Amino acid sequence: MPGTIVRVDRVQTVNFRNLAGETVEFGPALNVLIGENGQGKTNLLESIYYFRFGRSFRAQSDAELIRFDEPFCRVEVTSAFTDGRTESFACGIERRGNSISRSIKVAGQLLPRRSDLAGRFPVVLFGPNDLRTVSGEPEHRRRFFDMVGTTTDPRYLRAANEYRRALEQRNAALKARAGRDEMEAWNERLAVPGSELILRRRELALRLEALMSAEARALESPFEFSMRYECALLPSEETGAEELQQRFKERLLASASEEMRRGVTLTGPHRDDVQFCLGPNDLRRYGSQGQRRLFAVLLKLAELAHLEAELREPCVLLLDDVFSEFDSAIMGRLQHVFDGARQVFVTTPVELPARESQRVRTLHVENGRVYAG
Repeated sequence: MPGTIVRVDRVQTVNFRNLAGETVEFGPALNVLIGENGQGKTNLLESIYYFRFGRSFRAQSDAELIRFDEPFCRVEVTSAFTDGRTESFACGIERRGNSISRSIKVAGQLLPRRSDLAGRFPVVLFGPNDLRTVSGEPEHRRRFFDMVGTTTDPRYLRAANEYRRALEQRNAALKARAGRDEMEAWNERLAVPGSELILRRRELALRLEALMSAEARALESPFEFSMRYECALLPSEETGAEELQQRFKERLLASASEEMRRGVTLTGPHRDDVQFCLGPNDLRRYGSQGQRRLFAVLLKLAELAHLEAELREPCVLLLDDVFSEFDSAIMGRLQHVFDGARQVFVTTPVELPARESQRVRTLHVENGRVYAG
């Protein structure tokens, strides 16, 4: 992995959402962004988080990031790294007729692919939308695990990218009604990275479950939470790569006629899920809203602990309006995330309780403008 980021020093924006033209300096510890809803607090966090994967955490397309009635937007983040470097991450998005062009640069060098950002800018975002990971459709959980895995594990990243490309091409072959020999070749190309992705996800789920249990004890959770990776191709925890690949190819052969009829691949990790449990029961079905919120807290803390352990450095933590989502008892016990070496950003509509530490930078956000004080 490249050198690890330890803090964000500066963000410069032009026409990014409602931030018309801002240069904002941040402190090395706790940064509190205060403002009413719709003023631009989350937009500022979004401009930072964008460089984790080259994608917004809430926009469906890059076009949504451009300020209304403007032809382009730009954001540049200046960061400090553990090896002493100061480096810039820059993105420009431009409307060209009915299309959108995007360029991402690191230290002035153009990146060929968004995936080249993986591991370069490790930030963790925790906000109200994270409840979708717990309560939403399986795709939200798959996306969460793949985001965490590809940040720290090059083998996970390689398997995920190879599987995605093979899946797209195999689906195209199905729609074109390719012959048997061609489909068997695609089965091989799909099964190898697909099996690797399944095993990496299973390993990550076990790792995050252990970390989540530790965080639950620290927060004095009264509930017994767990998770289980659900994959039809994994009959047991002992299943290895070769056996998994063979089962994968056999399942593809068995479903060949149905896949050809529907024009889509019906077997593989793109259809898996991770079940979150409250005791022996499915948390989605039997958990209360408060229990699902607490699970979301613990899952994000597990992600943070995992990334910091793998990178051996503190991550930048972004907390988007979480104080309105969780009760005071939980938030009181969450105060430890503000301490230590990591840089933290918090958005809130009101002032936070005073802290003993003087390493707090307070910024007010109003109508897309940011003011110190």
